[in-house]
Amino acid sequence: MEKIAFISGETIYYWSSIVLTLATLTAICFFWSLYLGKGGNGVAAFSVVPLAIVLSLLLGRLVHWYCRTSSYDSFTSAIKPFSPGGYALLGVFAGCVLAAVVIRLLHFDRNLPQMLDCMAVAGCAGIAVGRLACFFNSADRGQIIASTQSLPWVYPVTNAVSGATEYRLATFILQAMAALVLFLILLIFYLPKKRKDGDTALIFLLFYGASQIVLDSTRYDKLFFRSNGFVSVVQVLGALGLLLVIVVFSARMVKARGFRFWNVLVWLGIAACIGGAGFMEYYVQRHGDLAVFSYSIMSACLLAAAGLILLLRRLAQPVRRRR
Repeated sequence: MEKIAFISGETIYYWSSIVLTLATLTAICFFWSLYLGKGGNGVAAFSVVPLAIVLSLLLGRLVHWYCRTSSYDSFTSAIKPFSPGGYALLGVFAGCVLAAVVIRLLHFDRNLPQMLDCMAVAGCAGIAVGRLACFFNSADRGQIIASTQSLPWVYPVTNAVSGATEYRLATFILQAMAALVLFLILLIFYLPKKRKDGDTALIFLLFYGASQIVLDSTRYDKLFFRSNGFVSVVQVLGALGLLLVIVVFSARMVKARGFRFWNVLVWLGIAACIGGAGFMEYYVQRHGDLAVFSYSIMSACLLAAAGLILLLRRLAQPVRRRR
């Protein structure tokens, strides 16, 4: 697709930038609607947004600079306003969470978990729209697919070296679809009901992290730690997100029911599923011709792990004693 939307004077406006702006506005509107609809503080609602935008831009660029240092002349040029370069979505997440924490520390709103719940749902909507910006660039693609040339599985990209058209896995479309499904699940089934504040954000962390462990693995442009080229930054942090959810729900379960032997069986089941997903990551990197099989097994393992983690949450409900 044409990258340039229009030119005004000496300023060039790109379609990808327009889509990302629409994604940001979508997330902001949903956040305000959900947060204020739940009785959130108006000052907090309208203070956290500009702070989150500034921190997200800064941290998003810092993460990208850390992973792609060679793309920048220097650290100073990387953080210079309006300088060319990329942004990492992980930095955006960190910026939003940090902004919410600052608002809590300033006592504009004392219910940090509720704010994070609304951010999680709004973030899903923003991600679903924002991923579509990749229609207008070559980012967020997977390996070359020879068997089909149609959406939503593949989308053409021009090879920067040879100039040839390559039909690669449209990872960005799959990520947009996953974010949209998660948005609808959280909006319909979780947020409206009387649940413990913070649970919606934890469910987001669980399923978004699990989906990105698989989908980010398919990308040919994923970001890596400087000391590690095996699994991406997104995959590592996605796994840590799962671990955080496991710890929180496990602590609640033990507090509600006490420690039981079957607790260990559930934890071992979760560990086995996550271990299976990790093995399939190792396997697919050595057997790229079996990518469909590998990612299918990896997805099944992570879905099973998510189901067992939700069981932990279920078991964490207080036991009602009969009179």
